[in-house]
Amino acid sequence: MNILSLDNVSKTLIAAPLFKNVSLGIKTGERIGLVGRNGSGKTSFLKMLSGSLEPDDGSIARKKGLRISILQQRPEFPKGASLKDFLYLGDSSLVSLIRDYEAAAHGAPGQAAFEKLQARMENEGGFLFEQRYESLCNEFSLPGINSLMDGMSGGMVKKAALARCLADSAELLLLDEPTNHLDLSAIELLERKLEEASFAFVLVTHDRAFLQASVNRILEIDREAVHSYPGDYSSFLEMRAERYNSLEKADSRRIAILKVEKKWLMRGARARAGKSERRKELIRQMEAGALERPKAMGAFSSASRRLGKRILELKEVSKHYEGKAVFEPFSYEFVRGDRIGLVGPNGSGKTTLLRLMAGALEPDNGIVEKGANTLCAYFGQDASGLPMEEGALEFIKKQTELVVMADGSMLDPERLLERFLFDRSMWEQKLWSLSGGELRRLQLISVLAINPNVLLLDEPTNDLDLETIELLEDYIDAFDGCVVAVSHDRAFLDGITATTIAIDGTAQLFPGSYSFYRDYLDAQEALAAKNASSALAEDKDNSVKSREKRAKKASFAEQKEYSGILDEISRLEQEKAGLEELFSSGVSGTELEAASRRYAELGVLIEERTKRWEYLAELIEV
Repeated sequence: MNILSLDNVSKTLIAAPLFKNVSLGIKTGERIGLVGRNGSGKTSFLKMLSGSLEPDDGSIARKKGLRISILQQRPEFPKGASLKDFLYLGDSSLVSLIRDYEAAAHGAPGQAAFEKLQARMENEGGFLFEQRYESLCNEFSLPGINSLMDGMSGGMVKKAALARCLADSAELLLLDEPTNHLDLSAIELLERKLEEASFAFVLVTHDRAFLQASVNRILEIDREAVHSYPGDYSSFLEMRAERYNSLEKADSRRIAILKVEKKWLMRGARARAGKSERRKELIRQMEAGALERPKAMGAFSSASRRLGKRILELKEVSKHYEGKAVFEPFSYEFVRGDRIGLVGPNGSGKTTLLRLMAGALEPDNGIVEKGANTLCAYFGQDASGLPMEEGALEFIKKQTELVVMADGSMLDPERLLERFLFDRSMWEQKLWSLSGGELRRLQLISVLAINPNVLLLDEPTNDLDLETIELLEDYIDAFDGCVVAVSHDRAFLDGITATTIAIDGTAQLFPGSYSFYRDYLDAQEALAAKNASSALAEDKDNSVKSREKRAKKASFAEQKEYSGILDEISRLEQEKAGLEELFSSGVSGTELEAASRRYAELGVLIEERTKRWEYLAELIEV
């Protein structure tokens, strides 16, 4: 059953049509992903579904009493607000009901009106709202509900907004970029929440792994139309390719027929005099019916800047805030071609480490040494530091007057903007008037235009559309220098990184991309669970085991195993050290993949054999 239906809906903003004649329905429990280029109208479409933006034409029907919960792309809160205050700043129908009930409870309403509000609170879960929110805050690792939100990171604020949205128990959730600023563990938790959900949701996200795991239908805004594709993100890519192929074939047939008709039209004056007006009109319609192809964005490109022998070296660097260490002293020497992913929970110090590398922060301890030819380009996680009152062209001109491309050609700022779909009508637009995606794309262009040889990317996929992310991946793939990326986008990390630095109090180096690191963590968790289960079983009958242990003597096989187990552990550790040397040599491809898997296995094996040695040593000593 449809809980929301659109009938011939159209919307225009600032004289630009976003979509026309859209008709579709959203059913109970549907899981929908909304995709499209930056500026195509995705956020406006969500606002229309919520009712905060009215369509210009057509109608939207919602099920009577439909409760909709909204996650805004950039949640806001007043200065001094606590997590609890933030909960009641929502604009859902349940929050409105709670406000009415609280006002009635502290006012002097009629008894009948108060009882009616009380019954609604019980039926709609109003009395449990704060309890659900507090539980979700705990799951998302947020502080106590009375904690102030001032000073919280963007990821913490997004978690609070998600907790508020999920606590509402609505029938339809509208989620605008829900994964932006979240750490990877929070994204995986949100995935599980959506997988278990009975409510319907429509989400806008650029995160391909999240889309693949979460939705069973894709809506794409393309050339002022909304196309619906059943299935997950992979199915959408296949079906969209088929649709584009069919459109191209149809346009080829139109062109062939039009050529024939135009030849007929161009015959001599005597023949033209008796031609059918209907046939002439058909030719005019075929000329007007040319397939509209979206303008393609140019590939990101910049000339290579030569790297010296020394690129960038961190020697025992650490940083403290308010007397507390963000992470323990960390050392790393960059080599040509490094592709590093920084991962860790929100607030663990990923951005701090990236800014230390960029030279934007000074370490409290240790030193950061940069090579003479090293030019770092830092792409921050949002556009908050940009001069919002400047025009797009003015902003780019202040970064560079001439950009040298990878093929040696040169582009002035005007041509550079056109290459990345900023046409003349947008050159004088103030930065504050651009969409979030357009602003981030402009910011990215300005960073790459200086021809860096070390790229430091802090959440680079935030607000970028899928096309721009894929172009950035292509740029990094061809980039001669070093790349360090903080990102919550697992597909992006897996596509561009070969080494992972995990930060959580310490900064630890792991060979391989995020997926290999995740496999290592899963193996460690499985081992810990196995050990915990074994320990629990042992504790249940501890006194009996102690008596058995005192009575038991090591068998011949156990004595033999004990005599050789330290040598076995030593061989495993030597193999692990050999792999670490291999990783530092710049190995890549299938050899890196196999070595990374073996490295994860060795960590588990060494821990298991060490525990076995401890058991045998105690047994033989007894």
